Amino acid sequence: MEEEEEDNLETATTINMDMISTIPDSLLCYILSFLPTRDSVATSILSRRWHHLWKELQVLHLDDGPFCTPERSAEEMDECFIAFINAALSRFPHIKKFRLSCEVLCEDDFRSYINAVTGPYLQELFVSQMYSLENYGVPCGIFTCPSLVSLCLKGYISIEDEDLQSVHLPSLKNLELDVKYVNADKILGCCPVLETLKLTLDRVEFPTIRMPISTLKRLTFQDDYHGEVVEHLEIETPSLEYLHVSLWGRYLRLSVTDFPNMVEAHLDLWSHQEDEHIGWIPELLKAVCKTKLLRLGSSITGSLLCAPPIDFPKFGCLLHLQLRFGSFKSRFLLDFLHCCHKLQVLIIQNELHGHGPPLNQKSMLQPTSVPNCVTSHLNTFEFGGYEDSLEEHAFVAYILQNGLVLVRMMIHTYTSYGEKIKDHIFKELSIVPRGSNKCQLTVD
Repeated sequence: MEEEEEDNLETATTINMDMISTIPDSLLCYILSFLPTRDSVATSILSRRWHHLWKELQVLHLDDGPFCTPERSAEEMDECFIAFINAALSRFPHIKKFRLSCEVLCEDDFRSYINAVTGPYLQELFVSQMYSLENYGVPCGIFTCPSLVSLCLKGYISIEDEDLQSVHLPSLKNLELDVKYVNADKILGCCPVLETLKLTLDRVEFPTIRMPISTLKRLTFQDDYHGEVVEHLEIETPSLEYLHVSLWGRYLRLSVTDFPNMVEAHLDLWSHQEDEHIGWIPELLKAVCKTKLLRLGSSITGSLLCAPPIDFPKFGCLLHLQLRFGSFKSRFLLDFLHCCHKLQVLIIQNELHGHGPPLNQKSMLQPTSVPNCVTSHLNTFEFGGYEDSLEEHAFVAYILQNGLVLVRMMIHTYTSYGEKIKDHIFKELSIVPRGSNKCQLTVD
């Protein structure tokens, strides 16, 4: 029996090796290009065919992580990593893709290696410096690289204004900047075909941030600074399909185009005062009103709740809505739902607990008319952070009763609730008459 199993294993191994041998070198090189360079070099021991295959790569993926071993001192680790980089660069004269992730390199070595690969062949550059007592600079040559299609800089990196005296990136389609300092305006205006932008700012020292990019399709804009003031934020990107904005700074004014092609929008604006951004939040909502998926953070809903009543735009294409509340308010939500005629999925997350209304408070007042989406389109409803306050219970019952095409209702209770409380909530909701006989209720 054991001999038969060994024969079967040998046969399977032979078949697998035969299958690999039929794969052309070009495809194998493509597969190897996704591996760290150290691993792709290690494949040279597999067979005679593999001995020189890795040398045909035009991709370098260098990471100092594997060189960090308990038996090596910091100096030895640094020396080994530098020796490996130097050997790799000597083998790959025409690099198309270069990825450098490091913590141990000094700034001079860091800059010199980036400089060595910058040239007419380079198409993708990813650099991550995640640990340093000081911010590192980058060679200014990367900002005039004509063949560069993707540029990603992350970590303890500072791009000074003098490094951006001459910027010309005619082929750049993807730009990701998550650095300690950069005046993004000096770069964005010199990328005529840019399609994807991820911008995370650690500090800001300029009054205006402009994004006048007609070709942009995906934008992620975040900041990590608190209290600093930006007088004017301009987002002029009419081709945008995906938008993710999460801001902590104080933005006094917003200028934004409409986004007729919007598919997905995530908005969160943390305010130092609840009404700080209310002057232009409605303008932002109007700009994204064609989106199919919308997520609003608790800072947005909180600002809207504190503001005088506003006329919500019509979200005629919206299919999926997620709202986070500091404290759940059903009236606000119903007003919103009246503007979402085709909504199919509604997800609510209650973030602050212990703020429900007193037990003797009257439940939610019934609206004069049921939102069209509730009766004709809503098939999925999810409520997270549910405490079973009177207002929450009344709203969930309202959806159960009026959701004529509802298929799933999922209630996620406050995490400290035990099984006894969850069972009680389930029983109370189970006796509510349902508008849809297909609706499945779960409480966890």
